[in-house]
Amino acid sequence: REQSITPDGGLFAKNVSLRKVALAAGGAYVLAALIFFAAPPFRQGLRVSLTAWNRLFHVTAWNGQPWLRALSMRAETRRDPEGLVFAAARLSDASESARLAEEAVRLDPNLLWAYAVVAMRHPELAETHQWVPKLERWDPQNALFHLISAESIEIGHVSKSSKLPPKETQRELEEDTAWQKAMAAAFASPKFDDYLDRLKELDRRVAPRYGLGDPYEMLSGQEWDLPTYARDDSQRFAKSLLQLGQNLAARGNRKGAVAKYWAVARFGQVMDSQAHTGDEHSLGTALQAMAYKQLQVLSEEERNPREAAFFSYLAAKFDSVRGEHRLFLEERVFGRDVSRRNAAVLQISSLMMLIFSGLMVAAASILIVGSRRGGPLAAQRARPIATMVALTSAVGLLLSSATLYLTYRPYWYIFQRAILNGDWSQAHDLRDFLVATQELPGVAPGSKLFLDLPVYFWTGATLLCIIGLTLILLRHFRGRARANELQHSPRVL
Repeated sequence: REQSITPDGGLFAKNVSLRKVALAAGGAYVLAALIFFAAPPFRQGLRVSLTAWNRLFHVTAWNGQPWLRALSMRAETRRDPEGLVFAAARLSDASESARLAEEAVRLDPNLLWAYAVVAMRHPELAETHQWVPKLERWDPQNALFHLISAESIEIGHVSKSSKLPPKETQRELEEDTAWQKAMAAAFASPKFDDYLDRLKELDRRVAPRYGLGDPYEMLSGQEWDLPTYARDDSQRFAKSLLQLGQNLAARGNRKGAVAKYWAVARFGQVMDSQAHTGDEHSLGTALQAMAYKQLQVLSEEERNPREAAFFSYLAAKFDSVRGEHRLFLEERVFGRDVSRRNAAVLQISSLMMLIFSGLMVAAASILIVGSRRGGPLAAQRARPIATMVALTSAVGLLLSSATLYLTYRPYWYIFQRAILNGDWSQAHDLRDFLVATQELPGVAPGSKLFLDLPVYFWTGATLLCIIGLTLILLRHFRGRARANELQHSPRVL
């Protein structure tokens, strides 16, 4: 008679129980799922998938920025000015951001441009009045500093006339001599630089130095380009110049009207040619289109068809470029809809990992209790069901882990290219994805109460189908096991 390869037969025995095979397979699936934790994309993707839950349950305040504050403390301890600038450019706390920027400039005066970056994000800072003169002496031709000064003046107007209607506040602002002087200086400047290129180079050096692992904090320094107030102030002042030009033309002062129109066009050219972001290009092309339309009208009134046709061509060209050029600069490989869908898949995968892990723990507890001698009879009877639940949960955990890894892997590579190589060409895809992960699937942006019922209905229906299929399989295998027991049991005569 042949003997088995192993003393007790083990898994190779002919009479091995189905429960042992199921438990062995389940253990293998769990080990395979745990291997994913060794992959950096998986670990980062898992943290990203939990962002919306952290905000929902207030695990971390949305503006707490604990990782960034820890980095700033480490940079202060090391007396690292670049690390301080990295944190100052991203902190939502305006006073702390200003303090870090001043400390960084004290340690390294070559980082004076950090004042401009912080002032763009926090124009309400009182330190802005001290920073702007220093920046103007350092880079005297940059229009950015005049835009910052104009916004500081506007903030003062808003705080003083908070009870006035918005139109009245705007009228007082436009009549303010200091605001007009600051905007006129900006429109007369031959240069525009927001220093985002310097910030990106600094990020490339600082991120590996401190082991950056939070894509939200990294992108928070890149998502700001030209502030909204700068666009609004520029368009408001441009319209006032164009209106002044129309008034001069109506009085027969063609030379004065042309000078006003070209002042707007030249500033638009400066913005368009020296901008780093799509919003800045959009503002530049919009200002040029506004100016060229007025020059076209003036040429038509003077019956100069050649100049009218030329300015008509320019106005139409920049109007069309205003949309197409912006899309070109902010090209997305995946698209916003795909990024939102991927974010939902990532969040659901992490949620399913949690559910399957809980089911496995419950099943393992039943199996352990039921395997003991003298254990509860209910636990012993539930062992077949617990075995099947453990196996299906292990399979679900493996599939959920693989889905999470494959979903986030492309975004992880985008993040790594941005850190190591400074390649931000696909940053918009990553930003769209991260923004989508800050809200739960099916929840309206900014809302915690109103759910998209179809999403949760079909999610629940899918889970019920999975549970029903599992119960059917359990009954099937239990029926086969009982049939085998009856078949091999000795007959009683």
